[in-house]
Amino acid sequence: MQVLRTAFSEPLDKTVSTIVNSIQEDKELIHADLTGSIAHATMLGQQGLLTAAQAQSIVAGLKELDKLAANGEFELFEEYEDVHMNVEKQLEKLIGEDALRLHTARSRNDQVALDFRLYVGEQINAIVELLVLVQSVLLATASANPHMVMPGYTHLQRAQPILFSHALLAFFQMLQRDKERFQQCAQRTAVSPLGAGAQAGTSLATNPELTAKLLDMSGVFANSVDAVMDRDFAAEFLMNAGLCAVHLSQLCETLVIWNSAEFGFVKFADSVTTSSSLMPQKKNPDPLEIVRGKTGSAIGDLVNMLVTLKGLHLGYNRDLQETKAPVIRTAKSLTDSLKAIAVVISAMTPQSARMLECSQDTELMATDGVEYLVKKGVPFRTAHETIAVALQHARETKCKINELTLPWLTQLCPQFSQDFYFIFDPLNSASSKISSGGTGNADQVVQNLLSSHA
Repeated sequence: MQVLRTAFSEPLDKTVSTIVNSIQEDKELIHADLTGSIAHATMLGQQGLLTAAQAQSIVAGLKELDKLAANGEFELFEEYEDVHMNVEKQLEKLIGEDALRLHTARSRNDQVALDFRLYVGEQINAIVELLVLVQSVLLATASANPHMVMPGYTHLQRAQPILFSHALLAFFQMLQRDKERFQQCAQRTAVSPLGAGAQAGTSLATNPELTAKLLDMSGVFANSVDAVMDRDFAAEFLMNAGLCAVHLSQLCETLVIWNSAEFGFVKFADSVTTSSSLMPQKKNPDPLEIVRGKTGSAIGDLVNMLVTLKGLHLGYNRDLQETKAPVIRTAKSLTDSLKAIAVVISAMTPQSARMLECSQDTELMATDGVEYLVKKGVPFRTAHETIAVALQHARETKCKINELTLPWLTQLCPQFSQDFYFIFDPLNSASSKISSGGTGNADQVVQNLLSSHA
């Protein structure tokens, strides 16, 4: 059985039917389609385009189908091509002829645009909740490990001592920006295209504002052609998801390195590590590596979306069917990744002794030496060169910079005095950096975020 073929003299070729149907992707849109259809039928009833009895019958039938869908009992049949015709046909079996009135003042063009927006909105809400969860886990870990000092890195070379909590807060801020971008995307997604029809609108007395209100959407389309063609919200979702995946990848890469024997900054519980098929001693951070690996797919799906959109002529084109799969794939991948990250971080134990040991390399306090001299009135560039000379001399004589004698130092620069030797404490070094956003503020920032984060 094929639908919408009355005006055709031949049935649709089976090969063509296979490529044009979107059943696999539409399985994810069943609830969205039923939700949109309930709002549409309610609007039709209130506008007098359906009688009260017809509207009531249709809405009741759609709600019954939604219950079936929630229980996994709503089957999509390929001969109906998509979720929209499946809903209409199964509603007809359930309530009879009234179902034939559901599509009044509606096209599959504005219908799929609405379904897609509702789906993306649901995914954004789920992702934002998971971002908050991961942030909470980061905060809890930072709060449980105050005053823990570690080496900070630039170019993967030890740079300056920082607080462990400060390092975790860097990832908190990345995820905060991700959360805000998704929330802004949600606002632009919550615009109802229903009522735009195929692309020109309708002469029937519809009320798109009412439909939008029933769907808890903040606005309605301004242009009917744009309404059915627009997939900016989907591209923006994928951009946000791709950038979020990049941040998660950076987090994973960092934790994988910290977990290595060469670093030894963190350890993971057995519950989040895997073994080797050959080497029995191995405890591998596979979840982190898998999340890191998924980033390529997220970026690829964004490119997929943009390339699909770039060549479209004004108006609805069937190419837009191909925009659903990248969003569905990436939404699932990102939610799975966020869930895994939350579990892995919760199962992580920082190794404070090892981090402190690596932080005690006196060369990490070289910048403290520069600032020491600046505070003594030495011009910055002179102070920088002076400490560089002291470092080179210490290396040549195979000693540490804080082992250089005071007479030698004062000969190099008369502003050196005995208090110079007090700066070589990594915790004091980290705690002294109290400029805006500095590592010395980390513990207070953690406490402030714990009281306000939601």
